[in-house]
Amino acid sequence: MNRLVIATACGLGLAILAVALYAWHSMADAPLDTNGIIALTLGIVATLALGTVLVGLMLYSSRRGYDDRVGQGPASAESDRRDAPP
Repeated sequence: MNRLVIATACGLGLAILAVALYAWHSMADAPLDTNGIIALTLGIVATLALGTVLVGLMLYSSRRGYDDRVGQGPASAESDRRDAPP
């Protein structure tokens, strides 16, 4: 990978981290009641579950060969079905 791309990605990552830390520290005095804790917990769990499911589907698709057929068009897929044993 190009060094400029890596440097740009690192710079953007550090900038995003700086903004996130600033936002975190500026909201330090805001109280979080029970409803807020429940909403935060559900959001974290849902995000992790969605990420896990999507990565699992990606790995499943890759291992089963579904990704190999992309871009071949319907004619190639039809010939693959005819060549396959019944």
